[in-house]
Amino acid sequence: MKPRNSLRLRASVAACLSTIALGGFLPAVASAHYDTTPAPPTTKGAPHPYYSSCDQVRAAGKAPLLAGQPGYTGFLDPKGTGVACGY
Repeated sequence: MKPRNSLRLRASVAACLSTIALGGFLPAVASAHYDTTPAPPTTKGAPHPYYSSCDQVRAAGKAPLLAGQPGYTGFLDPKGTGVACGY
């Protein structure tokens, strides 16, 4: 028998044995009792602010906005520097 066929045979035998071994385990898992009550609703934090213009950012007292801060969007930073509604 060639080594390649030997590996295929071993893999097939291992697959069959694992199927047989799991045959005694799976019915016990299938009959286990699971809690089906729905989880309580999660509370969401305050949504990130949305500013449609730098005038809104300045009016809110949040200028300048840095990349990663709530409310920062790329269209408020046309130069792509990471600073929106800068000085």
